[in-house]
Amino acid sequence: MALEEKLGAIVIYQLSGVIPSAEFVVEKAKELGAKYIVPVLPLSFIARLVEAGRKNGFVILFARMEAIAQTSPNEAQRLVAEKPEARTMTTYADGTVKVHEFKGFEKIVKVQIVTEPW
Repeated sequence: MALEEKLGAIVIYQLSGVIPSAEFVVEKAKELGAKYIVPVLPLSFIARLVEAGRKNGFVILFARMEAIAQTSPNEAQRLVAEKPEARTMTTYADGTVKVHEFKGFEKIVKVQIVTEPW
C-alpha cells in the first residue's frame, strides 16, 4: 500500500455514511489523533479541511488517479482484475463506465476556486 511505503505501519479509519460538514471530519480527526486525511468529499469541504489541517497539524492528501479507459462493463472488470490494487471502475448515471488507475498521493497545499459571471 502506498501510504505504508511512505509512512510505515499505519491504522486507517474510514468514515462512511452522511458527512454533514468539514468540521465533523476535523472533530473526528482530532478524536482519533489522525495525522493524515484522504478525503473523498465536495471541494468546499476539502478547502476547509486544508485550512483546518494547517491549524490542527494534520495533512490533507489527494489520491491522484489517471483515467485509463472508457469502455464496456465487462472490459472494465477485466482491466481492474489485471491490477486490482491500483485500479477501480466507476459507472456514471448516464451508463458510462470508466477505469481509473491510482498513481500516488499528493499533499493538498491550497484549494482555490476561481469563478466568473455566467
